[in-house]
Amino acid sequence: MSEYNKLFALEIFNGRADYLDFPTAEEISLSYERARLVCQASVEDVVKLQPRFWEFYRHPIVGRDSSMGTTLSIHWNLCIGTIGSYVTRRPDLIPLLDKLINFDLCGEFLLTEMGRGLDARNLETTATLQPDGSFNLHTPGRSAAKAMPPTSPLAGVGRIGVVFARLIVNGADNGIKPFIVHLSNENGLLPGVTSQLLPKRCGAKALDHAITTFTNVHLGPESLLGSPARAHEQRADFFRQIHRVPIGTLSLSMCNIPFLRTSALIAGTYSSRRHVTGGSDNKGIPIIRFPTQYRPILDAVVQSWAYDAFADAAIALFLDKSFAMEIRHGVAVCFKTAVGTDTQATINELADRCGWQGLFAYNEIIELGMALRGNAIAEGDYTVLCIRESSPRRTLKPKLYKLTGLIGLVSEVLLGRYELPEAKMKMSSLAKHEAGIWQEAREMIEALGSQDHRSEEINAHLLPRCRDMVKATGHRMAYEAAATSGKLKPAALRLFESTCMKKDLSWYCQFEGLSRNDFFAKDTEAAKEALPLLQEFLCQSGKSETVVAPIMDENSWNGFVCNLPTFKATTMVDSTSSYRL
Repeated sequence: MSEYNKLFALEIFNGRADYLDFPTAEEISLSYERARLVCQASVEDVVKLQPRFWEFYRHPIVGRDSSMGTTLSIHWNLCIGTIGSYVTRRPDLIPLLDKLINFDLCGEFLLTEMGRGLDARNLETTATLQPDGSFNLHTPGRSAAKAMPPTSPLAGVGRIGVVFARLIVNGADNGIKPFIVHLSNENGLLPGVTSQLLPKRCGAKALDHAITTFTNVHLGPESLLGSPARAHEQRADFFRQIHRVPIGTLSLSMCNIPFLRTSALIAGTYSSRRHVTGGSDNKGIPIIRFPTQYRPILDAVVQSWAYDAFADAAIALFLDKSFAMEIRHGVAVCFKTAVGTDTQATINELADRCGWQGLFAYNEIIELGMALRGNAIAEGDYTVLCIRESSPRRTLKPKLYKLTGLIGLVSEVLLGRYELPEAKMKMSSLAKHEAGIWQEAREMIEALGSQDHRSEEINAHLLPRCRDMVKATGHRMAYEAAATSGKLKPAALRLFESTCMKKDLSWYCQFEGLSRNDFFAKDTEAAKEALPLLQEFLCQSGKSETVVAPIMDENSWNGFVCNLPTFKATTMVDSTSSYRL
């Protein structure tokens, strides 16, 4: 055994304390004050999903403070959106909604439990009906504690939460129901509510994420949203209650668009002013001239344009009630999977291209990337959204019973429960790719021939492919939206198509007869052709007020350095000199 192993037994190497970095009240209250200023939507904007609701997620303001963005996403979409859907039957809720819209109260959404994530239908928190019609809300054990939503009193604002609990009536389980619960006022938490503050999330702005428990909290009869009766279709009823979650899948993913543009602007501007010495004349060369530098920046700009067009199309389809909810939710998952995975990879590359400067949050890029990772998980992890079941089961044809163990968007499409919007440009490379990999999955399932609907063999072969299949559909839909919107110039559209093809180059080599060298040659030409668009983007964006990264210009950087804590030797007499700030 290595001698180093013995060091683990020493208290100084007990690393748990290294991560107990808790947000301060000042940090938390700042984000909530910002949220108060931004909170300008109406109940109608939120409930009816009007343009003002979507605008927030696509505006650069959402990236100025990711914690503010998280707070308002929960507040507007999940809390106000859920309560507001009952207001026509419950006009008594109007005063509460007015307080929420004015941010006199901050709204939360408490669904996920410590022991229950995406299987939230099995949650353990109970709300027991009392003889007088009130309810007793209780957390029966540690695994039933509500996880993540901010509930601490440090924000200095009263909170209410939409809390999901299992309704118990005369000892019988009447299913999962939403309750309005007052969590705190300006003086602190209310009786029976316990909030355990979590340490800071790595890389993101400070927010008071917490673990929340309830100890025999008394709720009035009016706290229940909806009927106390046990629903005939429990699963369908549960999805109706959390109907704002799919909306969050789409809306929160749109934050990727301004985050991409901001990151591209920072990396592009820095790369334009950062020089390296080259050639015999020792003349400085801006690093943006190198393909390894300009290409990820150019990709980020083009992706932001293409996904902005896709956002328009996805919103229009999501609001089109002529499509079944399963289809609309499926489009949201396709959007999130494509834009989310691409953006994460691109932003990570942009941070790398800024060298050591990219490692620090003050230059924004890496913090924006970490914030997007949180968004990706908040409304459902990409992979799980692609494989889990997202809509009520319907009667299936007998020949399809063997596949009902494959739950999720992919399985529902393969089972014929519904179809995603078909390709409009069927001869495009991305449409052929989409059709090809979905057909591969069908052929693979047929070849396995398992009669067991819970077959490990089917799961082992299909589930790892699901995310890539959904992403292929997302890429095709984004390309079509960009091509028909007029938002992208032809050179940008060709480059977007090429970057998407690069994600699964082996398929194109195998089925389209494309050699790797031929592809890379065409990809390089597409980038060269689109390169003038990058300079155009940087010139138009200029010194944007949406960006605070000091590496954007020389004056900002010099000012930043001059204000850093500085240490100097007070005397040069001996080696025991003291130091001062």
